[in-house]
Order: sequence, then C-alpha cells, then structure tokens
Amino acid sequence: MKWKKLPRLNISAINSIFLSLFCFGKITLFSQTPYHAVLQLNDRLSLPFDINYSYSSTPNLEIHNGLESIPMRFLTEKKDTLYFEFPEIAGQIIFHKNQQQGYWLNLNKTLPLKIPFQFYAVENDQHDVRLDAILDSPFQNYSGTYDVVFTDAEGSSQAVGIFQQTHQTVRGTFRTTTGDYRYLSGGIVNGQLQLSCFDGVHAFLFEARKGKSDSLLGNFYSGPNYRATWCGVLNPQATLPSPYSISYPLTTNALLSISVKNLNGKHRTLTETYFRGTPVVVQIMGTWCPNCLDETRYFMELNKKEAFKKVRFVMVGFENGANDSDRLKRLKKYVRKIGLNYAVFLGGKASTQQAGLIFHALNGVFSFPTTLFLNRKGEIVKVHSGFDGPGTGEYFAQLQQETEELLYKLLQE
Repeated sequence: MKWKKLPRLNISAINSIFLSLFCFGKITLFSQTPYHAVLQLNDRLSLPFDINYSYSSTPNLEIHNGLESIPMRFLTEKKDTLYFEFPEIAGQIIFHKNQQQGYWLNLNKTLPLKIPFQFYAVENDQHDVRLDAILDSPFQNYSGTYDVVFTDAEGSSQAVGIFQQTHQTVRGTFRTTTGDYRYLSGGIVNGQLQLSCFDGVHAFLFEARKGKSDSLLGNFYSGPNYRATWCGVLNPQATLPSPYSISYPLTTNALLSISVKNLNGKHRTLTETYFRGTPVVVQIMGTWCPNCLDETRYFMELNKKEAFKKVRFVMVGFENGANDSDRLKRLKKYVRKIGLNYAVFLGGKASTQQAGLIFHALNGVFSFPTTLFLNRKGEIVKVHSGFDGPGTGEYFAQLQQETEELLYKLLQE
C-alpha cells in the first residue's frame, strides 16, 4: 500500500488554541455547585483545589485543576457516607454527605494512604473558589517561560516553568526530563504566587515570590512529606535536554528481548520475532503515573487512526504491590477502567532500576513513561523519556507531530 505524506501540524495555530485554553478539559454533563476543597497533607500544610458537587439520586463529584475536569465515578452510599473512585487512577474519595468531610484513599502506593479531605461553599463572591482568598490585583505579571532549578535533600534538578496569567488567575506547569507536572492552577495572594494540583496521584502545592530581575523564589510541596525549594529565571528560550538523549540502545541496530508476564500471570519471553514485521511502540509505564495516563490516552487515540492501523502498541507496566499477584490486579483493573485496546504485560515492581533490568538492551530506564520505537526488523530506532502532556500546550503539540512523523517514516521503510 502506498502511503500519502501526512500534513504537518500547524504549531502556531495549535499554540494559539492552548494559549486561550491552556488546559485540556472535559465538558460537565450535569449541573453542580462549585466548592472549595482541601486536603490536609499534614498538621500544618493544606492543599487547596476546587470541585463541583451535587447530591441527587446519583451523587456527582468532579475535581478541577484549571480547565482539567476529572469526573469521579459514584460507587455507593452507606449510612450517609458517599464513595467515589477515580475514573482511571487507583484511589477513592470518601466523605459524609452532610458534614462534607472524609478522606482521599490513595491506592497507588503499596500500602493504602489516607489523607483527610473536606469541602465547603465559598460564601464571599469576591473570593477565588480554589484558594478561598481575595486575589491580588494584577500589578505583578507571572506569565512567561522560566529556567527553573528544584533543590531538595538529594540535590538539584532542572525544569522549565510555563505560566500564563489572566487577570489574577495563573495557570501553568513545569516540564522536566521525566515528564510534566500536569495542570497547575491558582493565583496571587498577598504578593505570593500559589499554584496547586490534585489528580488522584499528584498532590502538588507551589508557592513563590518575585525576586530581582523577574526571578521567582519559592517552595514546592508534594504529598504529606516532600518539600523542595525552587528558583526560576525568566527565559523565553528555556529548554531541556532532548528526551531522545536520556535512554538509548547500547548497540547499533539493537534488538529487543524482554522477560515479562501476561495478564494471566504466565511468563513470556518476547524476542525479536515477537516485535518483527511492523513498526512497534513499546510503552514502559505504571498505572500510578498520571504522565503515563496522558501518554496512554494519546496512544489509544493514535491507534484508532487509519494512517497508523499497522503500528503495534505494547504496554509493559511496572507496579506497586507486595507481589506480582497484587501488581497484576492493579494492571488488569487499569486496563478494564480505561478500555485499553492493545497488548499489556507486567514488567515487575515500580522501579526504574527494575525496568532497566528488564529492558537490558538500553543504557537504563530513568523515567516513567519511557517509550521505545521499533522498525519492521524489530530494531530499536529511538527511545523517548518522559512525556509532555496536554497541560504543556505547544510542547504537547510538538510531541504529537514528532511522534506521528516518526511512525509515518517507519511505516514507509
């Protein structure tokens, strides 16, 4: 079959769309009331976000991060307590329908973790619902692209901060070599930038103040225990190392051979004969990883396109859990919830070291997701670390263009 060259994506046009709608959201299909919600991460730190909630014959709950919407699935009601689960990520939100207090049950860890949760209506119409505060007049502008350095007890790491300010509201994300920080939303309160995100795995809170020469100085909190400082310098040309330069094959024309388990728990050795015959995309991921979920959604849509029907997609999961039986349960539930339409295997426990042992043809695996692109001969052509998801705007559009052009090239060979 002769393939026609695909048209190039218009990055400028897509970028304009993302500048006006920085986050990729879903349409709410039911009428709800907005509420200010809080996760009490520890005895001094609370993470704000906003939800829509309504109680009827079928209660509805929807989490918002900017324009991202996460419609929770209602499970059951027991003695005035409502149980909701996340649509794809493992976890639940459980609360008393009258007291509007309960907890987030994080099931993405080996041991479940409970974080206190409550919500209430913001009665002052001048208050921002997410932060429950009066946002500053926009006398300071945080919009732009920043060179960022995060520093914690283990050292420093590089990132790129992308922020867009509309009046008093600020939205954005951070790009790193291992993926993006997804949808951050907030504003400026008493001269301080406050951004947060809660998506069922990430519980992120960022604070920062303006320094000299448009620099930013602040703190980053993740979950109950993690804290880092960060600084940013305005730089429209801020960039990161190429995602294709981090993991790579140890030899030229390297073939892939991996030992995994199928969803029935049976050992399988996938050699070059398994991967030979048509271009293959191998996704190294974890069900606990929101960046992996963003990538999976993209690959599922790509898999439906006529131009890429002959590309095979293979997922290898690395999971939390006490043993492989537990890990397989998590992987199978994820496959069922998301409606995955391509091959899935278990690689082992959630560890880049474990992934590196399984994918021994590479110099190592350093992030989830990591994605391998194979030609018709089963040779590893390229390896991509991390994922720029929809929250990164133009970078997501660029990633799609690069991916689809690469696959088109592999199909032509």
